[in-house]
Amino acid sequence: MGFLKMKKTLAALAVLGAFAGSAMAADVTVYGIVDVGVKYLHTDPGESGKDATDSFTMSSGNQSGSRFGLKGVEDLGNGMSVGFVLENGFALDDGTIAQSGRLFGREANLFVRGAFGELSFGHLGALDSANGSYGLLGYLSPFGASWPNAVEFSTYYVGGARMDNTVTYKSPNFAGFNAYAQYSFGMNTKDKFGTGEKDNTVAPAEGKSGDTRYAALGGTYVAGPFNLAASAALYNWSSTEYTDNPDNGYTLTAGGYYNCGFAKTYLSAQYFDNMYKSSSNATDKFGFASVGLNNESFKGWAAQAGFDMPLAGGTAMLAFGYADTESANSGDNEKGNDNEFTRWGTSVGYTYSLSKRTNVYGVASYFQDKQTLNKVETKPETTTVYVGMRHSF
Repeated sequence: MGFLKMKKTLAALAVLGAFAGSAMAADVTVYGIVDVGVKYLHTDPGESGKDATDSFTMSSGNQSGSRFGLKGVEDLGNGMSVGFVLENGFALDDGTIAQSGRLFGREANLFVRGAFGELSFGHLGALDSANGSYGLLGYLSPFGASWPNAVEFSTYYVGGARMDNTVTYKSPNFAGFNAYAQYSFGMNTKDKFGTGEKDNTVAPAEGKSGDTRYAALGGTYVAGPFNLAASAALYNWSSTEYTDNPDNGYTLTAGGYYNCGFAKTYLSAQYFDNMYKSSSNATDKFGFASVGLNNESFKGWAAQAGFDMPLAGGTAMLAFGYADTESANSGDNEKGNDNEFTRWGTSVGYTYSLSKRTNVYGVASYFQDKQTLNKVETKPETTTVYVGMRHSF
């Protein structure tokens, strides 16, 4: 029995040694983030006869989604290199895999880099998102795309997907400016639709009308105290998920921050048309979080403003957000059945670093909605408080 255990140990050490040797040759890095805390959530539906609810739960991925990844670069010579990013998302509180159970649902990326710029292929974050290597919009608010229900990306802006079958180009840097172009042959060819306008049990096929396709252009500019980003994205909607043959959706988003020394000030805005609420699956998230827009297309605009500043050894954050949208279907508007939605809210937070890789945080947020759905008006309110810790490795 002891000899058998020794053989197994030696075999394991041999495998680890081989992996370590390959990692050194290919310059592979193992990295990750673990983030967990407690969340208090108060929701008031704002409807007669419906009571407010309160919950107190453990919550994973508040400041940053918990993840485990591998990334590496190999020098090909003559200024060329090839690299990859394989990133898995998971929930720390229960150990389950995030992003619809995809092994590398956060990112699966193979890229080539040279004097021409960078060309990437795989499952990637959209340009009009704060996701992965190519999401351009992660710095539009001091809360970024963190702490759901705060003044962050998905609470006030639309878009923000991770996409299958995606090609991305990033230009070389010209005096602080980088240009981007992106196309997806099929944004989601894994998940089956089931709660959209049509109940389907078969996942859409790449390059077919049954899947949503995507194209976008974007750019970033960094110079001195300025850090700016902009994107223009087009969504060619799935004829399988949406049976009303909708027009193409699009988003136009711009913003960034200015570092004035003692504080960073943030300002951003977005215009959108023919967009849909969050889809039935966890990969396509086109619409406002926690909003019932009856699976119809909508249009409107949104804006965020805020600042962060050093305070007592940590960083204090404050931001305000506003969104205003209505039905994009002119036929509904003419019949007087148009649905309207507005949201305003504010967030305050504080982060404190215990080391270079570990910090604690506290964030409190409030927003109020005004929804008119089929001529019925409600004013739901949501209050969210997070306290937690994040560690990166």
